[in-house]
Amino acid sequence: MITVRVSKTDPAAVSSLGKAVRDHRYRAGGVHLVVDPGEYVEPLVIGVQRRVVITPAEGAGTVTVVAANETNVFNVHGGGALEIHGICVRGSSAEYPPLYVQKGARLKAVDCVFTAPRRVNVVGARAEIVGCRFEDSGLLWDGSEGSVRECYFAGAVVAVQGECAPKFSGTVFTGAHDDWHTLYVAGSAPEFVDCALVDGGGVYVRDQARPEFTDLRVTGSHDWPVRVYERSRATFTRMVVEGARKKDTDAVFVHGDSEAALNDCEITGATRTGVAIEGGRLTARGLTVTGAATDAVLVDGGEATITDLRCTRIGKAALLVADGARVTVAGMSVAESGEKERGAIAAVRSRFEVSDLRVSRWHGPMAIVVGGRGFFEDIVGHDVGSGIHSREEATLTVRGMVLRDAREDGLNILDGTEIQLHHADLSDCGEDAVYVQGGHVTLRSCTLSGSGERGVRVGEGGVAALEDTAVRDGRGDGIMVEDGGRVRLVRCTVSGNEEEGLWAAGGASVYLEESTFSGNRGGDGDQAGSSVPGAAASVAQPGGGAAAWGPGESAVRDRARPLESLLAELEGMVGLEGVKKEVRSLVNFQLVSAKRVEAGFPALNVSRHLVFSGPSGTGKTTVARLYGEILRSLGVLGKGQLLEVSRADLVAEQLGGTARKTADLVGRARGGVLFVDEAYELLDDGAGAAGACPDPEGASGQEAVDTLIRLMKELRDEVVVVFSGRTGPMRDFLEANPALRARVARTIEFEDYSPEQLGGIFEGMVEAQGYTLGEGTRDLLVRHFRGRPRGEVLRGEGFGNGNEARRVFEEALRAQAGRIVSGDYQTVEDLTRLRPADLEDAVAAGAVGSRDGARVRALLASLDGMVGLAEVKRQVRGFADLLASARRTEGEAVPAARHLVFLGPSGTGRSTVARLYGELLAALGVLARGHLVEAGPGHLVGPPGQRGPGQVARRTRELFERARGGLLYVTDADELTRDFAGGRGVGQDVVDTLLELMEEHPGEVVVIVSGRPREMSGFLSGSPELASRFSGTVEFAPYGREELVGVFAVMAERADLRVPEATRRALAEMVGADDGRFTEENGHRVRALFEASVTRQARRIEAAAQAGDSPDVAELQTLLPEDLPERGLGGVAP
Repeated sequence: MITVRVSKTDPAAVSSLGKAVRDHRYRAGGVHLVVDPGEYVEPLVIGVQRRVVITPAEGAGTVTVVAANETNVFNVHGGGALEIHGICVRGSSAEYPPLYVQKGARLKAVDCVFTAPRRVNVVGARAEIVGCRFEDSGLLWDGSEGSVRECYFAGAVVAVQGECAPKFSGTVFTGAHDDWHTLYVAGSAPEFVDCALVDGGGVYVRDQARPEFTDLRVTGSHDWPVRVYERSRATFTRMVVEGARKKDTDAVFVHGDSEAALNDCEITGATRTGVAIEGGRLTARGLTVTGAATDAVLVDGGEATITDLRCTRIGKAALLVADGARVTVAGMSVAESGEKERGAIAAVRSRFEVSDLRVSRWHGPMAIVVGGRGFFEDIVGHDVGSGIHSREEATLTVRGMVLRDAREDGLNILDGTEIQLHHADLSDCGEDAVYVQGGHVTLRSCTLSGSGERGVRVGEGGVAALEDTAVRDGRGDGIMVEDGGRVRLVRCTVSGNEEEGLWAAGGASVYLEESTFSGNRGGDGDQAGSSVPGAAASVAQPGGGAAAWGPGESAVRDRARPLESLLAELEGMVGLEGVKKEVRSLVNFQLVSAKRVEAGFPALNVSRHLVFSGPSGTGKTTVARLYGEILRSLGVLGKGQLLEVSRADLVAEQLGGTARKTADLVGRARGGVLFVDEAYELLDDGAGAAGACPDPEGASGQEAVDTLIRLMKELRDEVVVVFSGRTGPMRDFLEANPALRARVARTIEFEDYSPEQLGGIFEGMVEAQGYTLGEGTRDLLVRHFRGRPRGEVLRGEGFGNGNEARRVFEEALRAQAGRIVSGDYQTVEDLTRLRPADLEDAVAAGAVGSRDGARVRALLASLDGMVGLAEVKRQVRGFADLLASARRTEGEAVPAARHLVFLGPSGTGRSTVARLYGELLAALGVLARGHLVEAGPGHLVGPPGQRGPGQVARRTRELFERARGGLLYVTDADELTRDFAGGRGVGQDVVDTLLELMEEHPGEVVVIVSGRPREMSGFLSGSPELASRFSGTVEFAPYGREELVGVFAVMAERADLRVPEATRRALAEMVGADDGRFTEENGHRVRALFEASVTRQARRIEAAAQAGDSPDVAELQTLLPEDLPERGLGGVAP
C-alpha cells in the first residue's frame, strides 16, 4: 500500500483527496492518505474502486471533506474498500448521500462525523462503523452485512432494509427527524443491543422484517414509540418505553399478521395503550405496564400468550380483548385503576384463558365479559368495585376464585350468559354475592358469606344451580328468587342470614334436594313454601332447628309453554298480520277439534302440514318454530321442536340413499316440526323452479319429495312438515307435485316488511341483545329505511327484509366494538349503547339511490383521460346523462340499470370501461356497490369433469350472486355457443340461467357481454330472448398508430417514466412495421412492449453503473429509443 500525504498548505503534498485517489501513479494497489488539518472541498466525487485508507495527520476531528457540487463526497464501487478514521464528511445535496457504498464494496468508518441532508447509503456491501456521529439525516443500510457500534445519531435515523442481518450495539439516538422514523426496519433481520432513543422518534418494523432488540430504551418519543407491521416478527428483550410525548399513542403497536415477543419489558406513561395488538400476535413474558392513559394491553382480533403481566395505575382496562381475539394469560397482577366502572379485564366477543390473576385497589369490576367464551382459574380480588360482570350470551368457567371486600356484586350475570363457578369464596360483597337475570349460573363447592344484600339473587329469566355450596351471614336474604326466576339447590346450606333463608316470588320456580336452612333471622324459608310445587317441607318453628326440604318437582326441567304465552309472542312479532290470522285460524281448528273429542264426537280431520311462501327475512323460520311449540301446548305434538333442513340434507349422492336419508331426518323430527327451507330446490333438473338445483350423480330430489309425502301420511299425528321458499318457485313446486299439494293444509303468504316495521325489528334486536339506542340513533335508522329506493332493491326477493335489519344491526355492533376498543367509552352502560356514528357505515353500505356528484365527475374525467375511444365515451356519457336526468325529475324512480353489449377486438379498453361504467352507476345511485365481477366462459362452464347436470347453472348463479349490487362482465361471450366437453348444451345452460337471473333480479345487477363483432352477432341472433334484454351496444374500434403510442405514454407516466420525442418516433415506426399484430391485440401488445422496454432500461442503467457512471434522476426516469426491443415486435411475447 502506498502512503500519500494530502495537504492544503504544503506544495509538496497532493492538494485534495480526490486527486490522490484518481492519480494514475497510485492505481496499481491500495493507497493510504494521511491528511493534514483543514476543510477539503472536493469538486468531483471521490470514487473508490480499490482499497483506500484515510487518516488525519493530527487526530480525529481535524479534517473535513465536503462536496463542492450536488453529488456524493465518496462513492465506493463494487470491489472497492474505503477505511476512514476520525474525519468529518459533510454533504449539502438533497439528492445524493455524502457517502455511497455500492454492492460488493467494503467500508470501515471509525470516529467519523457524517453531516448531510441525505443519509449515508450502504447498499449490498459490507461495513463496520464504530464510534461515529451522524447528524441531520443518518444511515440507510440496504441489504448489507456488518455492524454499527458505539455511535451517536443527533436528529438522525437508521433505516435497515433488504435481506441482511447487521448488528447495532451501544448506539444512542437523540431528537427526531421531520421525514423519517428513527429506527426503520423493513424486510431484514438486524440485531440491536444496548441502544437508546431519547426525545426523538420511534421504532417502525415492516415488510416481513425479523429484528431482535435487546436492552432497548425509548424515552420521550415524539412519535409512536414502537410499531410492527406487514407480517413482521420482532423480538424485544428488556426493552423500556417511557415518557412518550405524542398524545393518544400506543407505546407498542402490532398490526395485521405481524408478531411481537416482549421479554421482561417495561412500559411507563403511555399516552394511550401500553401494548396494542390489532389482528397480530403477541408473546409476552414479564411485562410491566405502569401509568397507561387507557388500556395496559389491548388485543383486537389477534392472538396473545402472556406470562407474568403486571399493571399499575391504568386509566381503563388492564387487559382488553375484543373482536374475536384469542388470549391466554398465566400470572397477572393489577392495582390502582384510573376510572370507575372499568374492568381490570374487559373481553368483548372473544376467547380467553386467565390463570393466577390478582386484582386490588381497583375501582371497577375484576372482569367485564360481553359475549364470547372465557376461562378463569385461581383468581383473587380484594378492594375492588365488583367481581365478574357478564352479558350477551357469554360462556365462562371459573375455577378457584377468592373475592374480598367488593363494593358491589360478586357475580353479575345477564342476557343469556352462562357461568360455571367452582371452589369460589365470595365474602363481604357490598351488594349481592351472585346476581343473575336472563342468564344461567352453576355454583359447585362455593362459599358466599357476609353479602351486603343477598347471597344469591335470581331475576326474571335467570337460572341458578347450586351444589355443595354454603350461603351464610348475609345482611339480606340468603337466596332470593324473583318472578320468572329458577333455582336449584342440591346439598347446600343456607344459614345465619339477616332476612329469609329462601324467598321466592309466586312466579318463581325452586328445586331443593338434601339442602338445609338454619339460623336465618327472617325465617328459614316459609315464604318459599307456597312456590315450591310438591315440596315435602318440615319447617322448624322460629328460633328452632333446621328446615329440611325433601325432593320436589324439578321446575328447571323443560316444560311446554302455555298457549297464551306463545300466542302473545306471535302477536308481538312485527307486522305479519295475515300470517297471524292464519295461525290463529289453525289454533281455533285444533281447539274445536279437542272440544268435539271431549263431547264424544270424532276429531276434525285437519292436516297440519303447511307451506310458507314469501321473500327471505320475513320471519318464516321463527313462525315455524312457534307453530311447533303451539301444537305441543295443544297436546298435538309431543315435543314441538324444530328441525330445519334443506336439499343438501335430504338428498344423498349415491343412488337409493335419498329415501333413507330423508326418513332418518323425519325420524329425528318426530314429535315436532320438520322445516324444509327452499323446498323447490328438491325438483329434478330444475323443472318448474327458478333456482332449483339438479341432482348430482343420479340422486333424486323427487325421491326425497316422494318419501316426504309418504311419511306425512304415515306419521301425520307425530310430525308436521312445513315447506318454505320464495312465492313464485314454491307455486311451481306445488304444481309439479299434486300429491304433495293434497297433503298440506294451506299456503301462508309472508309479505315484505314496511320501513316502519323494519325499524321495529331493529329495535327488537337491540333490546334482545341488551343494547340501548343513544340519542339520534333511531332517527338515523328510520331515515335509512324510508330512504331506500322505491321498487328496486327494497322490495321483492332481492331485499333481505329482516335480514337487512340484522345486517345493519350486526355492522353497527362491529362499529361499536371498534369504537370501544379504541377507548371511546366511559361506563359499563357505554358497552351496550349504540350511537348514530355506529350506524353510519352500515347505513351507507346499504344505501342505494343517493348520488355522489363529485364521484360522477371524477369517473367521467377518468373516462375522458383514456386514449382514443371517442365514440365509446360519447355513448357512456349519454347513458350517464339519461340516468342523471331521471334522477332530477321529482318523484320519478331511478330507471332500471342498462345491460349492454361491448363489441371490439381485445386490448381496446373494454374491461376498463366496464369497471368505470359500474362505478358510475353506483355514483349515480342506480347500483348499491358498482363493483365489477369479470367472468369468461371458462369461469362459467367450469373445467371438464365439473360440467354435470346443475353444476354449470349453480356456478353461474354463484358468480351472479357475487355481482349483486354491481356489474357482471362476461368476456368472450360468443364462445358459449361452441362445443364443450360435456355436451353442446353446456354453454346454453349458462345463457338460460343468466336470462332467468336477469328477470328475477331486475335493477340489482347490470350485465355486460363482450366479444368480437362477427362472433357476437351470431351469438346474439342465436339467443334472441337474451339479446332483447340488452338496451345498447357499444363498439370499440381498434387503436390507431398514434393512439397506441399514446397508450404506451400513459403506461410510462403511471410508472413515473418519461418518453421523449425520439422514443415516440421509434415506437411509431415499430407499430407501423407490424400493424396487423397491433390491430389484433391493441393495448395487450402495447403493454408487453412497455414491460420489455422497462426491463431493457433497467439492464442499461445497471451496466452503466458497473462501468463507473452515476446516472442522474432524469436518466433513471427516461425511456430511450435503445430501450425498445431490438427485434421490434418479434422480441416481445404478448
